[in-house]
Amino acid sequence: MNLEEVGEPLRADEPINISSDGEVVPFYFESPSNNLNSDQQSPTSSFDVDRSDFRKRRSSLQNDGIVENLTVTKIRWFYKEDTEKKWSPFIGYDSCQLEWKYQKLVTVGDLSDDDDVVLVRGGLYEVDVLNRKCSSVYWSDDQCDVLRGTWFYQSTRQPLEAELALKIEKEHMDKFKGQTIETDGIISAKTTTVHHLNVGEYHVDWYSAGDIYLYWNTTGHRLARSIGQSIGFSKASTSGYKLLRGYPVIATLEDKPPPVSHLVFVVHGVGQIMDKRSIIKTCADFSKGKHKVIKKHFPELLSRGCVHRAEFLPVEWRSPLQLDSGVVATITPEKMKGLRHVLNSSVMDIMYYTSPLYRSEIIKGLQGELNRLYSLFCARNEGFEPNNGKVSIFGHSLGCVITYDILTGWNPIHLYDQYLSHERRVHPDLETVTEEQKGLAEELHEARRRVARLEDELLATNQVAVAISTSSLNFMVENLFCVGSPLGVFLTLRGVRPQERGSMDHLLPKRVCQRLFNIYFPSDPVAYRIEPLIVKHYCTIQPVNVHRFESIPQPSYHTMRPIPYSEATKSAEEMKATENASSPEQEMSVTVEDGTNSNEDNSLSERKRKSSSGGLWGIWSWSEAKDSKSNEAKPPSRFSLRSRFSQLDERDAKPDVLEEFQNAMKTLDSIPSWSASDFTSEEKVELDERIDFELKESSYGSLYYSALTSHTSYWTSLDVALFVMTQLFPDYLESQEK
Repeated sequence: MNLEEVGEPLRADEPINISSDGEVVPFYFESPSNNLNSDQQSPTSSFDVDRSDFRKRRSSLQNDGIVENLTVTKIRWFYKEDTEKKWSPFIGYDSCQLEWKYQKLVTVGDLSDDDDVVLVRGGLYEVDVLNRKCSSVYWSDDQCDVLRGTWFYQSTRQPLEAELALKIEKEHMDKFKGQTIETDGIISAKTTTVHHLNVGEYHVDWYSAGDIYLYWNTTGHRLARSIGQSIGFSKASTSGYKLLRGYPVIATLEDKPPPVSHLVFVVHGVGQIMDKRSIIKTCADFSKGKHKVIKKHFPELLSRGCVHRAEFLPVEWRSPLQLDSGVVATITPEKMKGLRHVLNSSVMDIMYYTSPLYRSEIIKGLQGELNRLYSLFCARNEGFEPNNGKVSIFGHSLGCVITYDILTGWNPIHLYDQYLSHERRVHPDLETVTEEQKGLAEELHEARRRVARLEDELLATNQVAVAISTSSLNFMVENLFCVGSPLGVFLTLRGVRPQERGSMDHLLPKRVCQRLFNIYFPSDPVAYRIEPLIVKHYCTIQPVNVHRFESIPQPSYHTMRPIPYSEATKSAEEMKATENASSPEQEMSVTVEDGTNSNEDNSLSERKRKSSSGGLWGIWSWSEAKDSKSNEAKPPSRFSLRSRFSQLDERDAKPDVLEEFQNAMKTLDSIPSWSASDFTSEEKVELDERIDFELKESSYGSLYYSALTSHTSYWTSLDVALFVMTQLFPDYLESQEK
């Protein structure tokens, strides 16, 4: 074996290419000489390969040439997960690197390198060539077996076991080395064997240098062969498995993924303590969805010469934390312990984080894990930072809140500072003191100012204050994707209120993170909106609808104008009014504030006629309709209510009617307004960039079922994967739309 055929191993961060679905599809097929420097023209995309041409070339590889030692390009390395039954081939680049290392360590015996591992599978795993194990680089407890494939079943392309393959290879080289490879194609009953080998429970027959068949020696297989041969069938056609020497797909150094240009950390929420590998599984599910999205909507990312790739790394921060060291488990009652264990392992994480005793431990745990993973990634991908690689964070549930606090440096001490700032102001009662006490009040005010200066000096030297003012992460964050996030309600409880400015600087400054995305299912009980905390009147604006994976190309998100809820429901109301235009009940409808007609059922109409005041019906019908139908009905205004009660002069002014009017006015004060017209022009500030994005749910499922499952459905949602990839690579999607 000449090691110069492969050359020196390449770095994992050099430009590479791979198909999106993980299948091994070479960019070109070499001639039988297997020269890696072949001048054969390569197609521009892995999807441009002509399958019929591939079959012809595979056939030529079997019919031409001379039996000689297998080259690196014909040997293929495989790995098999614990949950899988079949071996999966490494891509051509990884296989060449593994074979080069194998030949150096085993065949040549060069053990000068201290590091005998090879990075594979996009740099997420490393292979110990000597021990034949593939282990994850960035997370623990993920290891699988590795196999060096030289002989394969022709029908399945699965490799033979290493020990069996070595015996067959030795026998084949001893008998046929230097001979011309010829194949008869179809083996008939009259075809004779030229060589035979018994290997334990198998035996192998050579009909020529290119026709080799493997047979089982079990009783069932021997009986099947005997019956088949007795009626004229060949031995090979009854129970034989044709073997191939060398993998049918040539391994090339060009068959490799592009370098990582965008790194995305995936941060889990609550419940990780129940299954330590759940974030790894869910991140793998999301990556599978990403591959489907790339294949359909981002084909340019698969083209040869592409230098962009997004890699998602799971961040497991909960398992290493000790927190209460199991004290909560000791105080948990035995009754319904299964349910209590689930609650202790999930909801309890929120209580831990809101506790001042354990909050800092959680913050430090996630912060340290993010920095560790980033440093490890940069060490394994030396070209990431020089090529201006970007970093984003994809957070779920409580993970969004913790990540936000790390980015902004928020600490409960800030609430105490706000309290101190409030107390430093002059008390209102001290502004109206008598002349005799005015001097005493000034001394008190000056003393407060002096105490405030001393506290500021102390905080300036405090380690906590210094940590807040400096960045706690070793990298800048480009995007923060929040899915199923309760961040909105956390911010509200911390006293965050709208600033009536279009930017989100008071929530998340641009210097900390460029973009914030809040993605949620409408039935997710944990998710809350964020935009109304920036501009108040956005409570009347619909969140942006996320594009569907199956839909045709949609307009870019930045070109979509804000749509008020009233405008969205107007068309539905108009359709309903058109349907009821010919109904007799139309004449008996009651006019509400905007002049539209409200058609209710017969029971409501009866109660309406019996009402002592027609003006009260507007409020009563709106409240009941809102409760029963959960629509966005518009409440009556004060003007319309007073105009209705102005007719009281024409009737007897009964005390109960006047009392009802006063109660109605009080009710109106408590009714929230959902109309954008109720906001002043100063309040109608538009956001610079939209933050809230709503996913579309299936119309076939139950609302209660969606409420139970929606919070954990983000990982497998292709719509979420499409949205994330659209934000990471907007230029590719726009070029595809054009």
